[in-house]
Amino acid sequence: RSHFREPPCHSTVAYSQRLRQAGSLGEEGQGPLQVHCRRAVLEVLLRRRPEYSWLKRAKCGAVKNAASLPFCEYVRQCLRQAGVAPLSEAEEAEVGSELAPLLGQWRRVVVFFALRALLAPLWEALLLLDRLLFLGERGHLAALVPLFDPALSPRNYAVVGVRRLPGADTDAAFVAALPPEAVAICDGGAH
Repeated sequence: RSHFREPPCHSTVAYSQRLRQAGSLGEEGQGPLQVHCRRAVLEVLLRRRPEYSWLKRAKCGAVKNAASLPFCEYVRQCLRQAGVAPLSEAEEAEVGSELAPLLGQWRRVVVFFALRALLAPLWEALLLLDRLLFLGERGHLAALVPLFDPALSPRNYAVVGVRRLPGADTDAAFVAALPPEAVAICDGGAH
């Protein structure tokens, strides 16, 4: 389920800058873009091999110089980071021949990732509005408030809410305390 919340973490602005930079560098700029494809092919490997079926998603962080490593070395480092036994030499040769054609599909992976990055803000907005309406349906005051520059992280909004207390006039105080940048306010109706 957490993979549904992950795409909005990636900045569309940062990814578009990476694409522009890669385009301006020509052949040399393609390596960093191919890393996403390597990761996708690693996931294919993990799903195809029964001994890795328990691993839903490899828990490996960034691999240093991943774009310049041979694919089998990349796999070796990722499996080591995930705490999984390495492949034998015969398995590596089999993996290399079996999955090498998939590595040539890196441009399709870049297109997929770009589309995913473009749709991520919409997904994030839907999640935030759902949470805002959830609070409103329960009679609470709630608002979406930007906390910082979205270039730092696209997850720059906070859902801020106040529980209504019987007999207390929290509405006016809550709205007055909101910064002018608040983008949505749900009053939840008086209960």
